[in-house]
Amino acid sequence: MTRAVLLSLIDQALNSAFSLLLNLAFIAFATPDEFGHFAFLLAGSFFAVSAQNALIVMPLNYLLPGREPKEADATLSMLTSANLVLTFLVLPASLGLAAVIGADAWLSLATAGYFLTIMVREYARNLMVVKGRIHRTLVYDVIALGSAALLAVAFWEVLPPAAAVLAALSAGNCLSFLVCRFDLKADFRRLPAHLSAYKRVWKDTRWALQGALQNEVMARSHVFLVERMRDAASLGMLNAGRVGVSPLLLVGTAWCRVARPRMVEELRHGEVAAVLRLFRSGATIVAGAAILYGLFLLLAWPYIDAYAFRDRYGDMAGNLLCWWLYALVAGQTSVMAALMEARRQFRALAFVGFVGAIVVPLLVFALLSLGLDASAAVLGLAGVSLLECLTFGVLTFRDLRPRDAGEGREGGIP
Repeated sequence: MTRAVLLSLIDQALNSAFSLLLNLAFIAFATPDEFGHFAFLLAGSFFAVSAQNALIVMPLNYLLPGREPKEADATLSMLTSANLVLTFLVLPASLGLAAVIGADAWLSLATAGYFLTIMVREYARNLMVVKGRIHRTLVYDVIALGSAALLAVAFWEVLPPAAAVLAALSAGNCLSFLVCRFDLKADFRRLPAHLSAYKRVWKDTRWALQGALQNEVMARSHVFLVERMRDAASLGMLNAGRVGVSPLLLVGTAWCRVARPRMVEELRHGEVAAVLRLFRSGATIVAGAAILYGLFLLLAWPYIDAYAFRDRYGDMAGNLLCWWLYALVAGQTSVMAALMEARRQFRALAFVGFVGAIVVPLLVFALLSLGLDASAAVLGLAGVSLLECLTFGVLTFRDLRPRDAGEGREGGIP
C-alpha cells in the first residue's frame, strides 16, 4: 500500500507539474483573455471526466477487485463498451462549449480532439490503478505528457495558444495509448448486450453521476459565471491564483485513487478498523501537504510574484491565499467522500451535492452582483466545502462499525 501511494503521488506530482508549467506558460506568454478561454474549455472537460468517473470508473473500483478473472474480464469488456458510448456523447458538448466563446475552426477541432482523447486516457489510467499496476500508469503519463509538451512548443508557433495546447494534449494522449497497448477486453460486437448489462450497474451509478455533476457545479460554476458576468481576462486572473495551488489540489486525488479500491476490499472482508486507519492516513497526508505547501508559498512569494506573474495580474497575494484555504478544505472533503464512495453511500453523496450545487452558484452570483472581487467567490467555495465535509462526517461515522461490512444495503458492501 505504501509503495502504491508513493507511486500515485509521484504520478499526480508529474501531472501537477505539467499542469503548473502549462498554466505558467499561459501566464507568461499569452494574454489574460487567451488564458481565460483555455480555462473555460478545460473546465468543461472536467465535467466530462467527472461524468466518466461516476458512470465508468466507479464501477471499475467496486466490480473488479476480488472477482474471479473470467468474471472480471466480462465486466471490463462491458464497461469498455459503455465508455465508448459516453466518449462519443461528449463530442457535441465539446463543440457547444467552443461555440460559446466564439472559437474558430482550429480551436473547435482541437477542443473536440481533446475531449475525445482525455476520455480514453482517463479510462486506461484508472483501470491500471484498480488492477494495482500504478507503475504502468506512471509510464503512460510520462509518454503522454512528455510528447504533449514537445508538440505544444511546436504548435504554439503556428496556432493560437489555446488551440496549440489542446491539439498537443490530444496528440500526446493518442500516442501514449498506442505505445502502451492496453488490453481493455474490447468487444464492440456485443455492444447492445453490454449496454443491457450496464442497466444493473445504473442503479448505483445514477446517484454517483448526479453527485459527480453536482460536485463539478460546486467546484467550477464560478468559471462560467466569472467569464459571463465579468470577462475572459477576469477569469484568467482568477485562474492564475488557482494555478499556484494546483499541486496541492492533486494530493487528495492521488490518495483517493489508491485508497478507494483498498477500502472496498477491506470492507468486503469486514476490516472496518483497517478502513478507518486508511481514512486517518489520508486526512493526515492532505493536511500535512497543505501546511508544507503553504510555508513554501510564503517563503517563495517574492520570487513567484516577480518572475511568474510579473505585475500583469494585479495583486495576487490575496487571491492565492483564498485558493490555499479552498485547497485545504477541499482535500479533506475528498478524503471523506472516498470513504462514502467505498461504502456505496451514493444517494447520501448525491443529496448533499444537490444542496451544494444550488448554494454555490447562487452564492457566487450574489458576490459578483455586489461588485466584490472575484477572489471572494473562492472564499464562498471554501465555506460550502467545509460544510459539505462536516455533513459527510456525520453521515458516514454515525453507523460505521464492524458489523456493517458485508451487509447488502447502502453503506455496506454486497
